[in-house]
Amino acid sequence: MSGWNAYIDTMTASAPAIKRAAIVGAADGSVWARSEDANVFSASEAELKNFVALFDDITNVPAKGADIEGVHYVVPRTEESLIFGKKENTGFFAVKTKSAVLIAVYEGPNEVAAQVRKAVENMQSYLSQAGY
Repeated sequence: MSGWNAYIDTMTASAPAIKRAAIVGAADGSVWARSEDANVFSASEAELKNFVALFDDITNVPAKGADIEGVHYVVPRTEESLIFGKKENTGFFAVKTKSAVLIAVYEGPNEVAAQVRKAVENMQSYLSQAGY
């Protein structure tokens, strides 16, 4: 799992508003890497399994929202392989590649969302090009 942690570090370094992040298997939500220490990504196995299943019917996600790390988020936007969740001054961006889901939870004003999205989508592009 340690090799995948470098990807977490790259995402958080490119968008300091990212407080917690994870890379999980798209098929089952198994954790490949997660942020650790003071900013540990704390979603449970069951929560991650349910979360990755949201990508199976992404058009219905805005109607019901999404839960991650015990927090329910409103989902104002989904795209083909992206889910954006928001709650007060926190939010998340999650993207899917062929075999992984990248999740980045951020804190801060709305202005930081674009930077977080870019960091997550850049990593999505990199992993997709690498065959993941």
